[in-house]
Amino acid sequence: HGKITTLGYLSHGIFAQSVGGGGGASGAAANASEADMTIGGAISLPSGDGSNGGHVTVNNDGIIETWKDGALGIFAQSVGGGGGYGGVVSADTAGDESVALQLGGFGGNGGNGGKVDVTVSGTIITHGERAHGVVAQSVGGGGGYGGDAKGKSSNALAIGGLGGNGGDGGDVTVIRTGTITTTGKDSIAIIAQSVGGGGGIGGAGFGRFGADDDGGGPNAIGFNTPGGTKGTGGKVTIIQSGAIETDGDRGHGVVAQAVGGGGGAGGMDSLAMGQSAAGSQGGIGDAAASAASTDSQVWVKGASSYAMFGQSATGDGNAHAVDLTAGDSLFAQGADSVAVYGESTAKGAKGNITINLNGQYTIGGAGTGVAAMLVGGADNTLNNHSLLYAMGATPSFTIQASQFQAFQAFLLAPGPVVPTNAILESLLDDFSPLAITGTSGDDHVENSKSADTLGRVIGNMDLGGGTNSFHNIADASMVGLKTIDLGGGKFTNDGLFTNQGIGVVAKVDVTGGFTQIFSGDFVTDVDLNNQITDALALTVAGDFDGEAPLNFLSIDKLFAEYVLATGSAMTDSGITPTTLHPAVGFNFLTKVVGGTDLVLYADNPTFLELAQDPNSGTTDPGVFQMAQYLDDVEASSSPDNPMALLINMLRFLPDEMELGSALTRLTPHYAVHTFEMINRSTDIMLEAARECTGVPAYKDPDGRCVWASISPQAEYSRDAGAGTTSRDDVMKTMSLGGIGEVSQHWSLGATIGRTEFDSKIDFNGELLSATTGESWQAYALAKYAAKNYFIDFALGGGTGSFKGERDTHLDQVAFIPGETLVGDYLPEELLPGIGNSVTYTQKTAQFGGSARLGITQEMGAFYLQPTLQFDARWLRVSGKEAGSVAAFNFDGSANMYYSATPAFEIGTDIALSDIASLRVYGKAGVEFSNKEWEIEGRFAAAENLPGNPALHLTEAVDSPLYRVGAGLELNGVNGVGMSVRYNGAFGETVKQNAISASLKVSF
Repeated sequence: HGKITTLGYLSHGIFAQSVGGGGGASGAAANASEADMTIGGAISLPSGDGSNGGHVTVNNDGIIETWKDGALGIFAQSVGGGGGYGGVVSADTAGDESVALQLGGFGGNGGNGGKVDVTVSGTIITHGERAHGVVAQSVGGGGGYGGDAKGKSSNALAIGGLGGNGGDGGDVTVIRTGTITTTGKDSIAIIAQSVGGGGGIGGAGFGRFGADDDGGGPNAIGFNTPGGTKGTGGKVTIIQSGAIETDGDRGHGVVAQAVGGGGGAGGMDSLAMGQSAAGSQGGIGDAAASAASTDSQVWVKGASSYAMFGQSATGDGNAHAVDLTAGDSLFAQGADSVAVYGESTAKGAKGNITINLNGQYTIGGAGTGVAAMLVGGADNTLNNHSLLYAMGATPSFTIQASQFQAFQAFLLAPGPVVPTNAILESLLDDFSPLAITGTSGDDHVENSKSADTLGRVIGNMDLGGGTNSFHNIADASMVGLKTIDLGGGKFTNDGLFTNQGIGVVAKVDVTGGFTQIFSGDFVTDVDLNNQITDALALTVAGDFDGEAPLNFLSIDKLFAEYVLATGSAMTDSGITPTTLHPAVGFNFLTKVVGGTDLVLYADNPTFLELAQDPNSGTTDPGVFQMAQYLDDVEASSSPDNPMALLINMLRFLPDEMELGSALTRLTPHYAVHTFEMINRSTDIMLEAARECTGVPAYKDPDGRCVWASISPQAEYSRDAGAGTTSRDDVMKTMSLGGIGEVSQHWSLGATIGRTEFDSKIDFNGELLSATTGESWQAYALAKYAAKNYFIDFALGGGTGSFKGERDTHLDQVAFIPGETLVGDYLPEELLPGIGNSVTYTQKTAQFGGSARLGITQEMGAFYLQPTLQFDARWLRVSGKEAGSVAAFNFDGSANMYYSATPAFEIGTDIALSDIASLRVYGKAGVEFSNKEWEIEGRFAAAENLPGNPALHLTEAVDSPLYRVGAGLELNGVNGVGMSVRYNGAFGETVKQNAISASLKVSF
């Protein structure tokens, strides 16, 4: 109990040792040019049997803090056959071979190491280099712990018995509760070791090293026995509860090592690969099982550090199982560092390696750093529930602006920095080359989510030889970067798999096969601009069920066909492509082509089919014509099509109703309606022109007449019913004219007038377009009258100009721009659209004639005038739009209009005085005409497409059209007359009401 503090070099907090056959603890300070140290028995007993180390037990629950190099927190050791603990403190200036250290027994057969049990609680802090927190060691056959507190790599070091056969290592158990912090280089938090055959711990420390699966890896530091080594290591168990934090290079977290045939752990003061070793030196003997577990965070900050290390290694013998369980996060973010390492290597049988990663994070380091390494073993399993990847501690990345303030607070918090809110794409260059590695064993990775963890793997894998597999279980996620080398094994996806994260198009090479079952998602980014998608390149067969959620990053080209996966063979077991939101115009499907390729394609309905669907909400013929035009444009060129963006935006609309509304907006209804407007304005002009060609106001008129007329509010509306567009026009017309007799029967004259237009078209209360304009018209007039019948003529025409704006907005297509490191999708963004409206201008021209035949019959105080009118006109409209890809060009379309109108007028003149009278009249007629207007146009951006597709847009003309009218005309002194008239026209879909007033003078 209490607190232990040491201030000197090699000054340990607790030192417990049992050495059989000579040896013990020794140390030296070497400042001279040469110093020799030998620890251990010079010769064995005559029988050739070394003595055994005894059982060592350490129990402590206090605080231990050491301040100098080589000062261990707790040291517990049992050595059989000589050896023990040896250490030196050499000057920084010591030269080559200045210190020679031999630790171990000489001759004969080594004894067995005893059992070592360490059960301690409380805090351990060491500040020096090579100052481990807890060392628990059982060595059979001589050896132990040796090294230079100053870490001089020039010092000669040999750890192990010389000659004879090594003994067995005993079982080593460490049960720790409490935090361990080491700050110096080569300072391990916990190392528990059982070595059979001689060896132990020596050198400056061990960093990243290579090991072959037969237990004969590089052994550069000399913890070997020059003579025969034969021994079996004992079982090693570490149970740690409490956070571990190490700052220095090669400062490992938890090391559990069972070695047979001589060996141990050690190295030089170098971060270079191959300058250290851990394991067997190749002797004879079995390595027992090793196990370690932690339920608190392990954070190793230095380079070439292992957060959790488990090893069962021997040379000519059998290795056993390695079981590692991390109940909390493992952080090894230094250069070339490894979060978890499991090894079972031997020339004989190898044990199974089992690694359970139950914490929130498992993070390996930069450079050659790896999150999880499986070396050797037989039937190995890595059960991952954490967020697992390898990356340095200081990556560069971007985060969303909305997350910046929260992330600043996160950076200030103590502990490792995991940029959970960082955008994954910004981190891609920072990931280390490999996240998970294996060698010759049958390596099986099980990736699954738990209630508190993600079950998410990011990175490349190389599982080496053997029969390997990766199982991405439902609700877990795997982000492949470039390669997944399963050695020909199979990747099974029940969860979510994505190439470099959503929002990035990439190809991932899989050395093996890939099977996705019904719950799996292969997230597929689609870049239509570059005509590429995410893809898998398999060396073995593929079999795909489940879903392929599609995320479109660009849509400026048309959709074609794309290979999602290629392999030696391919099966489509029913994978279903899906979209972020419903897309009524797309029907994405998959198929197998050539037996090897899984191909994504689309079998889409036509726009006309969609528009004519009853759910579209439209029955407008113009919309159907627009739909057909879009189908023609889409079929004319693919995937490079100038209208691809607009077409794709339409197809991505969620349902038929939305599509029907969008097609209605895109249709330039106003363009063809202009024919109707200028045609009706001509009717109004000619009606006013007949002011002086009708029934005379007096029995003996002068025969000459001039007039001025105004129609301030002629209202026209067209409503064809539900599902169609409606029109509302207002026309204001002013005209002047005159006519006079040129012979007994003939009169000639002329009229000129101007009309202003204001037109609106809407659909279901939504304004589609607003047009304003004006036209000028002029006509020559002629009248022939004989007895009670007459014929009048009008011949002329005019021009007009119009401008307006129409709604062309389409809902923009949403996509997911990326995801965070932890897999949270960024908020949806919208792809560029086509703009909300276009502006337009139009030019019009018309020319035509009208002839009316009538008879005036007096009937007492009344007159009756039946007439028959014929009209023939040529009308032309052209126009241009600007403002978006939805803009049209109308190069000029002409229509001929013909009509015949039988009518009659009845009226009476009421004398008001000797010089004034009031005429009251009414009239009615029926107009029969051709049935429709038509205009041809093309998208301005699509005028040069193959086949020259065109929009042929029509508008129906009501025929018959029923015309009615009534008027009051006051005629006074000197032939001056004033009149007010109403004229109406009514058809199946049309109604028009106009009020006009005129002033005329007859003389």
